[in-house]
Amino acid sequence: MLTRSGVGALVAAVLLGGCGLWWQYEELIGLAVGVGGLVLMAVWAAQRSFRVSIRRRLTSPRVARGDPIRIVYRVINDGRHRSGRAAIRDHCGDDSISVAVEPLGKQEAVDLPAEIPTRRRGIFEVGPWSIERLDPFGLAIGHREGDSTSAVIVHPRVYDLLGPHGSMNTVEAEALVRRTATDPLSGFVSLREYVPGDDPRLIHWMTTARTGTLMVKEHVELRRPEFTVVLDTAHHVATPEDFEEAVDVAASIAVHAVRSGLDVVVRTTSRDHPGHPIPRSSESQVVDLLTPVQQASGADLLSVATLFRTGIDQAAIILVTGPDGPSSRLGSSEQMLTVRIGEGAQPGPGVALAVRDAREFTQRWKPWAG
Repeated sequence: MLTRSGVGALVAAVLLGGCGLWWQYEELIGLAVGVGGLVLMAVWAAQRSFRVSIRRRLTSPRVARGDPIRIVYRVINDGRHRSGRAAIRDHCGDDSISVAVEPLGKQEAVDLPAEIPTRRRGIFEVGPWSIERLDPFGLAIGHREGDSTSAVIVHPRVYDLLGPHGSMNTVEAEALVRRTATDPLSGFVSLREYVPGDDPRLIHWMTTARTGTLMVKEHVELRRPEFTVVLDTAHHVATPEDFEEAVDVAASIAVHAVRSGLDVVVRTTSRDHPGHPIPRSSESQVVDLLTPVQQASGADLLSVATLFRTGIDQAAIILVTGPDGPSSRLGSSEQMLTVRIGEGAQPGPGVALAVRDAREFTQRWKPWAG
């Protein structure tokens, strides 16, 4: 393939040859032949086999959104002569890079570092790479495709949330959540009069004999509180850029809950990736759950009420949505707080916080909690 200079040289050769033939100037014809021969030589030199081997190595197969994918290319000249100047071109998604390779001596090797930016979450393939060789005159480029690809996971960026944090602070203040239970193995609290429908196994016969009234033991189930984060994935509530910021906010809140020793449940309104009512026990589980989630619409979108069809048993719920959300509501629930993330996000009924992006959320999270 010719460069701009090569195209210009070829056009000049044609014009010189045409003028030489028209005016019968042998000098112009000779010059045209010389320029044309130079272009042909450049094409041959650029297409000549470029005997180098290239190996790509990712320094980390997992990166946070916004962090670059760091790569090291190992280039070895396997030829018998000094290699020419070239460039390695590689890509991941819509982002591409070019890495210059200086001439290498026989059997010489070099490590070339490079970085590919990331703007979206997901599981991507890096590559395949290609190498472009420029001829010594800069008139033509030779191209060779590689077949090597590498997988990389781009997960949500997690921001540190420090200090007391809104409803989560309320959850942390609760040592236990007490729920009435009929299981005789749960915790005993007190005695009360028998009510039709009570389990006969709970009757305390000694007290019943003493008082002459059927008395039953009342038990409660003692368990840790659960904190739920819901991500609104509707297409119409956020742009793709705002949605990425919303995912970062949801991940940051959920990871903070895990670090605070809470049982955190992460749900989304995406039918493909709705999450699970079982609490997440580690930070990696949180970010892995949110990594593949994409915006949805129509039949691929769930309502918030669908996620809580079996009832609300959590101490606190935060719904993270875009500037035009939420796409659906839970109804009247004092346990749910809504956070809007994105350009132009505004407060409204039931909206606890409206911010531009995840970074602003981390700055306003503590004042909002106070």
